[in-house]
Amino acid sequence: MKKNVRGLIAMVVLGVALSGCDESPRTQTASSQSSTSMKHKPPAACDASTVITGKKYNVLGSGINVRKGPGASYEKIINQKATSIIKTTQYITIDDTTTVFEECTKEGWSWIHVTNPDWLKDSHRGWVASKFLDKGQNIGGDKYASKISSSALSPYTKQGYPKTIEKYGSRLSEIESLRRKAAEMAVDSGKCDYVMMSELSDSKSALNHLHFWVDCRNKQRIYLDEFQIKKGAQVLTQEEKSWDESSAVMACQQAIKDRALIPSEVDIHTILGTSFYKAPTTHNVVLRMDFDAKNALGTEIPYSATCHFEPGEVGTIDIQARQ
Repeated sequence: MKKNVRGLIAMVVLGVALSGCDESPRTQTASSQSSTSMKHKPPAACDASTVITGKKYNVLGSGINVRKGPGASYEKIINQKATSIIKTTQYITIDDTTTVFEECTKEGWSWIHVTNPDWLKDSHRGWVASKFLDKGQNIGGDKYASKISSSALSPYTKQGYPKTIEKYGSRLSEIESLRRKAAEMAVDSGKCDYVMMSELSDSKSALNHLHFWVDCRNKQRIYLDEFQIKKGAQVLTQEEKSWDESSAVMACQQAIKDRALIPSEVDIHTILGTSFYKAPTTHNVVLRMDFDAKNALGTEIPYSATCHFEPGEVGTIDIQARQ
């Protein structure tokens, strides 16, 4: 419900007037006006007590209040249009789906206006705590910067990743390049809305065959090895490669029968004795199936099988006696 309300608020906001945050320029001398008349001019809120920055950033977090002044003691700006529709007080907020332009800073606060989505640019402007801006990178003209978190590509160092450096140190510069390329491929695929992490997969990698994984804000995970990255292979998400329930059930049933002493006598409890689970990010599947099978003496014994299916991989099975 919170997501729907936030979406409604974003759609109905049209030009909320902010007290003390108009776009009027600072006073300039006649000689400077001619040379800067075509340049961007900071808002009146960015006075002599502030530091002019003029940088574009991604936003970290959600439900971040926009205030009338640089501090938590200042009033939150009311979303007048949304308030009139919903009939309860609503406030202007920003979140990690928005991009902002920081005009200036003052004591840990930033005066910003939203640049993306562009329909919020006139209403969503004011002061926010600077800690909620991803200042690891100034988006500027880099087409990937607004789609990749600055922390997603933090370099591997000996202090932070001693085991990684020890094992893969001879290929470190190449690894950093491939991490970035994997993140860019994820973005270019259109299947990853925003890269949160791009990492070397230690569990899958060897020094002569590197594997990487990318996690996205829209809960998609993408695996790519170095050869796929170098040739620009098709990008598939774990969800796309994952096992569906019917395929997993058929594979697990066959695995049970393949291991039974008398396959024709196996009684699989496909309705009440079966449970299916798919992890939301990795899309690994765990399928549990109860069944009864006869031993060499013809005695029927209850068992439980747990089948594991990783996306794009052959499944494995574990069978135990059931109480």
